[in-house]
Amino acid sequence: MAYAALPDEVKRRIAGLRVVFSPKFVTDPQRRTAVAHPLVRTHPDTGDKALYLGNHALGILGMPAAAGAALLGELLAHATQRRFVYTHRWHVGDLIVWDNRCLLHRAVANYDRARYRRVLHRSLVRGTAPF
Repeated sequence: MAYAALPDEVKRRIAGLRVVFSPKFVTDPQRRTAVAHPLVRTHPDTGDKALYLGNHALGILGMPAAAGAALLGELLAHATQRRFVYTHRWHVGDLIVWDNRCLLHRAVANYDRARYRRVLHRSLVRGTAPF
């Protein structure tokens, strides 16, 4: 939804850009193994385009660091507007499954963390390379 709501000029500006990802807390040698993915990904099943952003985005390939960080910041601010955000209200037995190819996710402390623990199981399935 966030990508679809972008102005056409922004869509043209970011088409073909690649975002560089790496874990937040890495050493310099590890940073050299960062991975670049398309900033705009096309979902292989629906054909919908989505922004591929996240906390581990370091910058835009081939763009000066400050300019890449600024662009990522603008896009993240756009994608996290209230109109694009779903906040789950937890109940016993709830299970949430999401598709990392087309959304951002973040844990928020909207529950009593002293009484309940957050359990996350990450499952990966084979699929197509991002395009």
